[in-house]
Amino acid sequence: MSYIRTLLFDLGMVDVGNDQIIQNELSLGKWIVDALSLLLTGGESYDLRKLIQIKKLGFSYIPDIYLERGCEALQLKGKTIIEIKKNLLLDTEIRQSEVYKILTDDGLVDNLYIIYINSNQVSLESSHFIGRITFVNANAFINKAKEAIRAGKGTINEALRKGKKKNRKSWIEIREERLANAINDFNRYNTAIFAGAGVSASAKIPDWQSLLRNLLADDSIFTTDDFVNVFKSSDCSNLVTARYIEKTLNVDKKTLIQKIRGMLYPNDYHAESELIKTICRLIVQQKNLRSVITYNYDTLIEECLTREGKSCFSVYKNNRDDSNSFPVYHVHGIVFRNSEHNFDEEIVLTENDYHRVYSEVFDWSNVEQIHALAQYTCFFIGLSLNDPNLRRLLEIAHRDSSTVRHYVFLQRKSAYSELEKAEKDFQTRENMFADLGLNVIWYKGDDCHKELPELLKRFLTVNE
Repeated sequence: MSYIRTLLFDLGMVDVGNDQIIQNELSLGKWIVDALSLLLTGGESYDLRKLIQIKKLGFSYIPDIYLERGCEALQLKGKTIIEIKKNLLLDTEIRQSEVYKILTDDGLVDNLYIIYINSNQVSLESSHFIGRITFVNANAFINKAKEAIRAGKGTINEALRKGKKKNRKSWIEIREERLANAINDFNRYNTAIFAGAGVSASAKIPDWQSLLRNLLADDSIFTTDDFVNVFKSSDCSNLVTARYIEKTLNVDKKTLIQKIRGMLYPNDYHAESELIKTICRLIVQQKNLRSVITYNYDTLIEECLTREGKSCFSVYKNNRDDSNSFPVYHVHGIVFRNSEHNFDEEIVLTENDYHRVYSEVFDWSNVEQIHALAQYTCFFIGLSLNDPNLRRLLEIAHRDSSTVRHYVFLQRKSAYSELEKAEKDFQTRENMFADLGLNVIWYKGDDCHKELPELLKRFLTVNE
């Protein structure tokens, strides 16, 4: 795969067709900014939400994107405004023409470029022009950006021509190498899976913040809309927020668990999850896979294993099973679908719960995690790895080892739209995780995490 094509794949820009319509202005805006970061040459730049003063009329105008010097790759010369519209209505041309006239009369703009997602005008082509106003369908714009990059235009191609990227591997190529090593290790060594909130979220189970938001709404005064203020006043900590909500509700832990049960399993609802099914297929097929360590309260993995005919056992507190059942360790506690087990349930939810468990060095949950990290090759799925105790345990396990032997699957998303900063961000994070003994396997950063189960299925092919 060429470097340019890899970049396009990273942006989600390869093979965009009419069946992959961009859904909203926010996602479209991200695509456009990503594309511009590749297309603009060294002397060109963009501003987001720039304030333009229209002196003659005495008011201001804020476009979505402003290009001071236009964009040669898109054949836009001079000062250019880009507006992003979800729907192109019948009167949009008239209104935009009026805006354009006002701006040109004041000498503020040369081009107006309208990118839209949907159009009510059935006969409208994918792109058309009125003077120096251009209306372009979202997919047509992305395809035009692709063609420009492939034709050798834009900043990224300048870098290629200068030889800056000549011998550098793309992140896809690096991932393929790591994935091959991971599959090899998975089949050679004893292994364990560490499952985080992302695993349960794939089956529509609410994450920690969603649980807390809904718990807050159980109060007679607060609503879900107040959660942001509570979260901020709790130093943006889920643990401190949970403690605040526990004090607000003023109920015992059993009542709290019962409320959480209703949120985890509403009306006995069960959503299918391709990610959970794939994990369970790995457990069934790979005898070297010794255990799952989960930070989730739900029992969806055990339920899926039972459907697959695999004997399993939920480990929580100090209970153990003497049989050969596959163990699923719930190190943050468990909430069963059936409330008949509620006498024995215990969860780590609030700050004081967290301190109580992790201050005890030989607490069973700490011991099981350290044992897996020290003895097995571990695969981290659906975890952000921000938990301070897990990071502490990873560092302890890796302290006397020079081998980076564990693997973490992470979504490739950066807070930076500029390519150079984003690449630096990804590399810095990889180096940080290597300090904890973790190899990063990136997957594409879409909101549905669709690529993750597909990557995990590649571990199955060796055994099928």
